Amino acid sequence: MSLINQELTLPQSGITLKNRVAMSPMTTESAYHDGSVPEELISYYAKRSGQAGMIIVESCFVDSNGRGFDGALGIDSDDKIAGLSQLAYSIKSAGSKAVVQIYHAGRMAFPDMNRGMNPIGPSPVAALRPNAPVPTEMTDEEIKDMISSFAEATRRAIKAGFDGVELHGANTYLLQQFFSPHSNRRQDAWGGSLVKRMRFAKEVISAVKAVILEENKKDFILGYRFSPEELEIPGIRFDDTMAFLNEIALLGLDYVHFSMGSYTRSSIVEMLDTEMLISKYLEERSEALAEIPVMGVGGILQGKDAEKALSIGYDLVAVGKGFLLEPKWVEKASANEVIPAFADYQQREELVIPKPLWDFMDTTFNLVKDSQKELETQEKQKALLTREPQFVPGEYKVEAKGHNNNLPMVVSFSEHRIENITVDSSSESEGLSDLVFEKLPQQIISSQTLNVDAVSGASTTSKGLIDGVADAVKLAGNEEALDIIKARPKPLVEKSMEIVEEAVDLVVVGGGAAGIAAALRAEQEGQSVILIEKQSYIGGAISVSGGNQVVMGSKLQKQAGVTDDSPLIMAADFLKNGNNENIVELLALLAENVGQTTDWVHEYVGVEYDMTEGLHILAEYSKNRELAYAHGGHGFAAAVRKKMAESSVTLYLQTKATRLIAENGQVKGLVAIEENGKKHRIYSKAVILTTGGFGNNKALLGEELKDVLFYGTKSSMGEGLLMAQAPGINAATRMLDYGKIYPNGIEVSPGSAKSTIGGNIAVLRENALLVNTVGKRVVNERASNHDILKVLMNQESKMLYILMDQKHFDIFKEEVAEGGISQIDIDAWLEKNGSETPYFFHADTLDELARLAGMPENSLKDTVSRYNQFVKDGKDADFNRQAQFLQKEIGAGPYYLVEQKPRFATTMGGLVVNDNLSVINTDGHVIKGLYAAGEVVGGVMGTDSPSGANNAWALTSGKLAAEATKN
Repeated sequence: MSLINQELTLPQSGITLKNRVAMSPMTTESAYHDGSVPEELISYYAKRSGQAGMIIVESCFVDSNGRGFDGALGIDSDDKIAGLSQLAYSIKSAGSKAVVQIYHAGRMAFPDMNRGMNPIGPSPVAALRPNAPVPTEMTDEEIKDMISSFAEATRRAIKAGFDGVELHGANTYLLQQFFSPHSNRRQDAWGGSLVKRMRFAKEVISAVKAVILEENKKDFILGYRFSPEELEIPGIRFDDTMAFLNEIALLGLDYVHFSMGSYTRSSIVEMLDTEMLISKYLEERSEALAEIPVMGVGGILQGKDAEKALSIGYDLVAVGKGFLLEPKWVEKASANEVIPAFADYQQREELVIPKPLWDFMDTTFNLVKDSQKELETQEKQKALLTREPQFVPGEYKVEAKGHNNNLPMVVSFSEHRIENITVDSSSESEGLSDLVFEKLPQQIISSQTLNVDAVSGASTTSKGLIDGVADAVKLAGNEEALDIIKARPKPLVEKSMEIVEEAVDLVVVGGGAAGIAAALRAEQEGQSVILIEKQSYIGGAISVSGGNQVVMGSKLQKQAGVTDDSPLIMAADFLKNGNNENIVELLALLAENVGQTTDWVHEYVGVEYDMTEGLHILAEYSKNRELAYAHGGHGFAAAVRKKMAESSVTLYLQTKATRLIAENGQVKGLVAIEENGKKHRIYSKAVILTTGGFGNNKALLGEELKDVLFYGTKSSMGEGLLMAQAPGINAATRMLDYGKIYPNGIEVSPGSAKSTIGGNIAVLRENALLVNTVGKRVVNERASNHDILKVLMNQESKMLYILMDQKHFDIFKEEVAEGGISQIDIDAWLEKNGSETPYFFHADTLDELARLAGMPENSLKDTVSRYNQFVKDGKDADFNRQAQFLQKEIGAGPYYLVEQKPRFATTMGGLVVNDNLSVINTDGHVIKGLYAAGEVVGGVMGTDSPSGANNAWALTSGKLAAEATKN
């Protein structure tokens, strides 16, 4: 017998379903204006009843002002019972169990659907929908009345003869709104914590069960539908959902029902996490929840889809589209007959579909088509797939857009095939896109298609390579050849269901500077180590940075001529920069160990430092203590990758840690998922979290940082921070509102920045000026970033400009390439000449430049003239720019203005650790087996970090954490 046709006995009601199939509750928009049942809707359900074990009738509102859409059914008053009774009878008499879904739309109950009434909700927070009204916050009395409304709706369902109700706790309706941190901002008994946000749903379930008991209907089905995640920020995350489901399981349910577009769906929030949510659900459910059947939905059209869904862990499947298009779905699917993907435009009466639903199917889901035309289109597509592209054999030179620069590429063709793809990646950051150049050409050549997926963490370079090959296809053939190549399907990648169990001494999570230092130091000391990195490369943010590091106390600092620096002097500088909010024991840990760490990084790991350039002169330091890595951040990354390859560290790339394994508050390993779905359950004596910051996760950011341009890696999502705070581990955090803001960003896309700091340092050591939007100097350009930022943030526009002459703009262009700003980018921005951000103005004269930038007449000319006089005098009478940086006048044009906006990548807050780098829980106790290093640790920098400090802390804390795990 197929899985579809197996019986299932529900645990609470004791009802036995004749098979594992339910018809999904689908909006028909076909009820009368008052929510009562029309005859055509009864006929629609009757046509589809008899085969499925259970028919779930579309959502019925429990309150007359709670409609979420036009034409909704109601179960809000006793006068609806008669019509609902006919509906229930039509389903049951055909041989299916009849269940009705009940709901209130909450803030989704728009006024025009509800007699002009403003919607209600747990808090006055509008939905993230166009023109959504701000709901009226419900009072405690109104909440209790609403619970009664659900209970009375259940009573009516019983009286109407239904076999059960499904509580609609999904699709952003009221039950979900109370659970969501986006829609529920209350600070009372109904909100303010995860547990309190669960209360409304639990009270509704309890009230419904009480009615079932009162009506003596023990054989009455009770199900609960839920949305596993929300895109809103803050919003429901899967860990929240599992905590909630494990809690309501204790109340007793017959089934829980996922609400998803696909039964194989993975996270819509954590895009790098490819593990199916059903797999996570099965792994994380409690014993009580495991007793409750789980229903899957989404993408179940053919019988084989249902069989697969049941085989991967669902106990029931809900079929929607299939029943719309084939009322005898179970019969057809069981016989492996193909279910149509759409209805012919002449089939409405045959399929017994109400006109409003038919229109909805047509306009919203494109399920109504002209069969003849569709067949012709399919035949054309089939013909295209059978044809061979025609190429003129040879080698074709094109360019692929990389992260830093355009990359020369040669694509070779035979008469009908792409034979070879060679990319000159020498100017690309080593490691950042290595997998792109290895993986994508292989996929394109093996499958002869351009329909390939980008490599995670290197989407720009992936797209650039694919586009470059497309250009070559057109050169070697024509547009038709390109259509053929693009039409071919993606390479088939089977998701692995394999689970591997491993045991090592140490697992390090995160392949940035801290993780690399931790892994290499632990391996050096004889430990067996696994390093997990979710990206396709190691190096983290340092790979794309300018690559500067504090080297206080090292041999290199002394070699460069500074012998009188000390931990006390360094700590004093850091405290001043961090507004004295630094955690002093962590600052001492850094200051006392960074020199030894630098020597280890240089001598053992093999990282070279730029001793030719020497120590940087920076206003935030009373002693010169910062060096750059030779060849910048990617020079560092290249060296550590070489060392890693020589080591015995097991490296898993494109693998994401999903949760820590903990027993009785002690961490004993973790679970990680590879990109192909392969799961690793790794047991270890210790885990070191080096997962970096959370700058790209707005849900975790403070209010100030939400309005600052982000220029860090997209992977900075704070996963380590969140894993450590999971129930049963309960790590403490601090200073999460703070981030390292720099005053030298350009807005390359809305909300996103790139850094000009390398160019700024180069030109400001000779001349160049910082001016405001009216063309006036406002700060000593060679002050600390900290001081310049204060001035910048006080500008009404939150923007300054760096003003350069031609000679120094040429220098600037060369230096910013290290930060991922290519010559091609700059040329494109100059072409726009300030018409849109990033603002790159240019003109032959200062007066013309001022006019273009909307500045007062003569403003820039006067500013430059005054500054040039200061150079002649040897003294800056306005802002005391140091004499050593006051050597050259602003010279000949053309002249340039480049925007300077606040940007950040580094977060200052994070996990609480002790001076052993052990993570501390919310009760103030050490979490055994769990350590943290790098940016995921909070407090060492206070409110702000000086230049080169974060790399120093990452390396130092990573090394020290590894040493701590050995003890």
